[in-house]
Amino acid sequence: MISELNGVSPFDTPGLYWREGRFSVSRSTSMTTSADPLGRVEIALPDDLLTAVPKRRSEFLAGRVCAALALRAAGQPMHVGRIGRAPIWPPGVVGSISHSDTRAIAVVSLTHTAIGVDCETIMQDALAQRLQPSLISPAEAQLCPPTLPFASFLTVVFSAKEALYKALSPQLDTIPGFLDVALIAFTANHLHMVFNSQSCRVDYRLNQNECVTMLAV
Repeated sequence: MISELNGVSPFDTPGLYWREGRFSVSRSTSMTTSADPLGRVEIALPDDLLTAVPKRRSEFLAGRVCAALALRAAGQPMHVGRIGRAPIWPPGVVGSISHSDTRAIAVVSLTHTAIGVDCETIMQDALAQRLQPSLISPAEAQLCPPTLPFASFLTVVFSAKEALYKALSPQLDTIPGFLDVALIAFTANHLHMVFNSQSCRVDYRLNQNECVTMLAV
């Protein structure tokens, strides 16, 4: 079941329908929420995920429950199709889904042309040091603010690149690597990145345990 349901976006971006909640990993083949003012929602696993590990099942279900709630708030059909792991939104809708270990988020819009959202649990220091060379360049690492732990910085940058890829993936023929995107500025609540000669601003919110990032075009 989805708990701690929240419909308020942490970002000051108009035109968004935001739903997020908390979930626990289980072996269930469906997930519900009764906390939404518009009524109960239940999502069942598709047949091809019935044999997936519990973590994958729970992540999928939690994300799709939040997506259904966001679509309903936008006055749209609540069904989200998919090709592989990519969600297929109803006509006229753009959206994005993300999950961390316990948090699921979905955001949709009828006015934007692309949206990417990502949420992450802050990496442990040892993991951040191990992953750094595959996620950011030495020049990008130099942009870490002196007051911010490096693991938190790397988690935000990783998450922002994920959000950028999600937003732009429908336009891409191939999946880029993390080093294909260059971080050029890291400020309070925003990152500025360059990808394929295009400059993008990704918003973020960060606390001691988690971060969430979003690119809305």
